[in-house]
Amino acid sequence: MLTRLSQVPRHTRLSWLWPAFALVVAMAFSIQYPEDRAALAHAALIDTTLTTILISFLFTPKAQRTLKEPLTIALRGVALTALAFPEMRQYLWLELLGLTVSAAYLLRGLRTPLPAGFNDLDDLERTYAFWTRFTRSPRMLRSVLFEWTLLKHLFFRPKLPEGTHFGTRYGATTGSLLTLLIFGSVVEGMLSHVLLERWNHLAAWIWTGLNAFGLVWLLAYGRALNTRPITITHRRLYLRSGLHWTGSTPTANVRHIQPYHKEDDADAVNIAVDVKPNLTLEFITPVQLHGIYLTERQPTKIALHVDDPKAFTAALKPE
Repeated sequence: MLTRLSQVPRHTRLSWLWPAFALVVAMAFSIQYPEDRAALAHAALIDTTLTTILISFLFTPKAQRTLKEPLTIALRGVALTALAFPEMRQYLWLELLGLTVSAAYLLRGLRTPLPAGFNDLDDLERTYAFWTRFTRSPRMLRSVLFEWTLLKHLFFRPKLPEGTHFGTRYGATTGSLLTLLIFGSVVEGMLSHVLLERWNHLAAWIWTGLNAFGLVWLLAYGRALNTRPITITHRRLYLRSGLHWTGSTPTANVRHIQPYHKEDDADAVNIAVDVKPNLTLEFITPVQLHGIYLTERQPTKIALHVDDPKAFTAALKPE
C-alpha cells in the first residue's frame, strides 16, 4: 500500500489530504471559541483551501500546471464548508465559488471536441462520449449513465439506426430464467422483510427497496436483450447483445466472416448471451466494446449469434 501511495505524484497526494486537515482545524476553532465558531471556521477553511492550492501549485512542475487542479481543490473546499458548517451557506462567496467552478467544468466540457463520427455511434456510445467530457471521473459517471440507459428500456424502445436488423434471441431461454429469478426474489424479499422487521423496521424497508430495484433492473435487462438487435447500415455495423455488450465499427473494418468453430475461435470475445455463437467476425483494427458493469474490451475477433446467419453474411459483404 505504501509503495503504491509513493508512486502517486506529490501534489496529487496533497490535494487529497487537505480536507481532513481543514476539518480538524475548523473543529478546533469551533471547540475553543464557540461564540465565534462561524467566522473562525470560515476563515480557517478559506486559509486552508488557499494554502493547499498554493502548495499544490508550487510542487507541480511548470509543464504540468493547469487550471484543473486548483479548481478541483476549491470545489472540495466549498463542499466541505457547506457540509460541515450549515451556517456557512449564507455567505455569498460559497455560491460564487461554486458557480465559478461549475462554469469552469462546463466550459472545459464544451471545449472538449466530440469524437470523430459521433453521430454514427450507437446510443450508449454517444451518451458516454457526450457526458464524460464534463467530469474528471468518467468511470463513475459511466456507471450512472449505464443504469439510466438500461432502466429507460422499461418504458421506451431504443432508437435504432436505419438499416437491416438481425435478431439474436432465437433459442435463448433468458425469459424463463429471468422469470424464475424474479419469482425467487419476490418470495425471498417478502420473507427477508418479515425477519428484518423484527430487528429493525428501517432496515427491513431499505432491504425491500433494494430488492425491488433489483427486480426492476432484471426486467429492464431482459427487455433490452429483446429490443436491441444487431444492425447493419450502408457503412456501419452495430454489435449488440442487449446492453450486455454494445459496440460499433465501420463495415469496412470487417476483414473476414466465417461460421463459428469452438476450437479455432477460442480467442474470440463471445458477445452472445444465453445462446451459442454461430458466426465469427475478424476485424482489421480493434473494436471498442462496452459491457455490463463498465466492462470494456478491444478485440479484433468477436463471436456472436444471429438468427439468420446467411442473410447477415450477405448483408455485411466484408471486403
